Amino acid sequence: MKFKMTPNKLMIAIFAVILLVLPITTIILPKADKSENENRTLAKMPTLIDKNKWEKAEAPKDYIDAVKWRYLTNREGNAYKDDFENYLCDHLAGRETWVKACNRLQTLSGKREINGVYTLKNQLIQSFKSYDPEDVDKSINIINQFAERHPDMQTYIMIAPTAQEFFGNQIPNYTGLASEKAFIDDVYKKMENVGTIDCLSYLSGHADEYIYYRTDHHWTSLGAFYAYNAAAKSMGYSAYGLGSFNIETASNSFYGTLYSKTLDDRITADVMEYYHLVGGDPKVRMTVLNGAEVLEYDSLYVREFLEEKDKYSSFTGSNAPIVEIETDVDNGKSLLVIKDSYAHSLVPFLSKHYSKITMVDMRYINTDIGRFVDLDEYSQVLFMYNAISFAEEYPNTAKLALTK
Repeated sequence: MKFKMTPNKLMIAIFAVILLVLPITTIILPKADKSENENRTLAKMPTLIDKNKWEKAEAPKDYIDAVKWRYLTNREGNAYKDDFENYLCDHLAGRETWVKACNRLQTLSGKREINGVYTLKNQLIQSFKSYDPEDVDKSINIINQFAERHPDMQTYIMIAPTAQEFFGNQIPNYTGLASEKAFIDDVYKKMENVGTIDCLSYLSGHADEYIYYRTDHHWTSLGAFYAYNAAAKSMGYSAYGLGSFNIETASNSFYGTLYSKTLDDRITADVMEYYHLVGGDPKVRMTVLNGAEVLEYDSLYVREFLEEKDKYSSFTGSNAPIVEIETDVDNGKSLLVIKDSYAHSLVPFLSKHYSKITMVDMRYINTDIGRFVDLDEYSQVLFMYNAISFAEEYPNTAKLALTK
């Protein structure tokens, strides 16, 4: 009987080829350690047998009974299978194309949230839905105690809203997004002897401007500029106006952390800008102590990161336990900033008004801050976090910010 190709047979043939070619290609292709687009480390091939346990085992080399096998394995069979599946998924040939296609199908079907990120018209936003009030209250108490123990140091807090506060009205109410304004107001009401900086009001007056990246969870340099203006009156400096800066386009191809979670190519790449004073910026020396080495720079912009996926790290370098900044601003004012990465694009503005600024990231310090920083050297301290990180991340490390 003569063979006749039909649409059904063609689909079966294509599906069979995919099932055969895809695994073989996956096995043959070299394996990357990291996905640049997703900005994460990829899974490694799991090890079934723990070599250390094997070397210590006294069983004969040619025999392992069932009990001994469980002892020699790193994990139970199901766990190993899960790890192996994760490894195959991470290194699947054409994986990012498949992920993009899958995410696109989900959005076409009406799904708005992928990996905690909502896709709006040319805008990605990180969702903020719930938090543990008891953990947040612990953080508040820690900051209040810090201010009480250091009365000679002016203590301030700035909690920045994220893009959700300005774009959340485009998301249906049933999704359960929390109000960042209500959260910030509640935190500020509980502060004692701590100056609260209302950057939300400043940003709200410019909500139609480019104050948040489209593909990243941070505010832009323009958003940080408005926050810098919001802090001026409280912290005692005269902020420079927008016309006092030359604005450099550092990159027009920035895809940030939210893109990494969705790989949504429909969103326009972000523009990253550096603000320079028209008359010239103060001279600076920046020392980054990242735990493994000490890096020194003569600029607050580490331009080598502009060649990488993580371009936001060009602002004062990537996250590090301690960053020390000395300027030629001759006023003797010093500022300690206990912060998350929102501060990285704010500090270049603050550096115009301080002789010394030290940034401390408590996520990377597992002991008393006083072991690394002499608090007597600082006249002011600023706790600077975005609403989501203060609610979800900061409570895990807040207790470490105290020193006796």
